[in-house]
Amino acid sequence: MAMDLPAPLLIFYVRNDGDGLLRIPALRAARTAFSRSHIVYGCQGRSSLTGMLRKHAAPLVDDFRMKPLSDILAEFAEPRRQKTVVDFRTGVPGLMVTGLQLLGRGVHYEPNFAGYLLSLRWGTRWTLRPEHNAWRYHRLIERLAGRHLPFDHRLDVPPAARTLARRLRGAGDRPLVLLGGNARGDKFMSEAQISAISGNLIDAGYRVLYLVTPGDGPTPQALVARESRLSVVGPELGLDVEAFGDLLLALGEMAAAYVGMEGGLGHLFATVMTPTVIVNNGANLERWRPLSNTVEVVTAPKRGRTAYVSDTPVEAILEATHRLLAAGRRDHAGARALSLYSP
Repeated sequence: MAMDLPAPLLIFYVRNDGDGLLRIPALRAARTAFSRSHIVYGCQGRSSLTGMLRKHAAPLVDDFRMKPLSDILAEFAEPRRQKTVVDFRTGVPGLMVTGLQLLGRGVHYEPNFAGYLLSLRWGTRWTLRPEHNAWRYHRLIERLAGRHLPFDHRLDVPPAARTLARRLRGAGDRPLVLLGGNARGDKFMSEAQISAISGNLIDAGYRVLYLVTPGDGPTPQALVARESRLSVVGPELGLDVEAFGDLLLALGEMAAAYVGMEGGLGHLFATVMTPTVIVNNGANLERWRPLSNTVEVVTAPKRGRTAYVSDTPVEAILEATHRLLAAGRRDHAGARALSLYSP
């Protein structure tokens, strides 16, 4: 009988998971469209969705596996079970090889083909693949479901995190600006950049918090020594990774802007729609633009073949920041008052 069959198996597979945030809309769409399926999320390395983002992904994924796709299929092999693999990896040759390997194994395969190849099948209208990675992943689920599905990239903020964020923000009505500068070698912001940006914004009437995250960059002690009015938020709070992520979301929710390099913090703040200034050192922003849409981009200059965020003129970053803040005051006049008194 049909009711005795195991739940259909739906496997999402990725090469690595630095952009796990951008896959959450696709996972939500899949859970909506395939509520009876057993959903497995697999990748070849560590997954961001099993770290700071685990509680956001937990309602959407039944099992996480860090192993090759062939091993996952072997682990969940059951007679007569419907199996579907959604392959988020890129690279047409590799996807074609995987598709050939799955032929005759009773597996429906949905690969993340480039361009028109995404819709290359009988009875399907040819369409271009979306430019942004998040929409590419989501399009695969819509094609699998055969219908349009909600696209939801937002993350929820716990009340306890909001309470802590309000305490760190402090009293007064100065709008809040968040700064982030820690990253790998060519992406971190310098001590001189952070101190100059923070000093300018504080002089302009903003409350400025610097967010200490993993990676290279200025130390909190050096920053405070150069700009004593700057507040720093980081490991001294004693929060675990998940709780610190919640705090960042709560701070982003009440901030007038976030200023930092292109990367994970920008994508995180996009989930609570924080207006953002990012310094980009070479990422393809058609594919990686933060999903908040209220984004100013400053391009880092190249030194040889490499662009370094730390070489970006402070004047260019401040010009973009003040332009973003002015546009926010013009276009959303009531938003600042609302953010100051929201629960």
